[in-house]
Amino acid sequence: MSFLQAYILVFVGGPLLMLLLTRREASMLSFVLGVGVVAAALASVIFSKSSPGLGSLGMLWLAWIGTVSLCVRAIMRRAKTKRAMALTKAIGAMATVIPWLGLAAADWMAG
Repeated sequence: MSFLQAYILVFVGGPLLMLLLTRREASMLSFVLGVGVVAAALASVIFSKSSPGLGSLGMLWLAWIGTVSLCVRAIMRRAKTKRAMALTKAIGAMATVIPWLGLAAADWMAG
């Protein structure tokens, strides 16, 4: 995978996936399904018999996007104005790339 492909996947694909997950009205069923998906992604990483690699990192990132989406949906249930909803979605979209920024900073500091 080239750096351009990785950049597009992380900085465009992640926020778009979060925005797709938060399109509909938040209901209790959507929260339960969201928690189930996040738990399944984490369980697949924890109970994987193979050595940790890019697949495990990807599943952790998808679990992070699911968690951010759940938090955004919880705030959207309380938000009353369209501006508050838009701001919540924008902050959630930016939050999807936080793990990659931390990984890049750790790699940069390690030399």
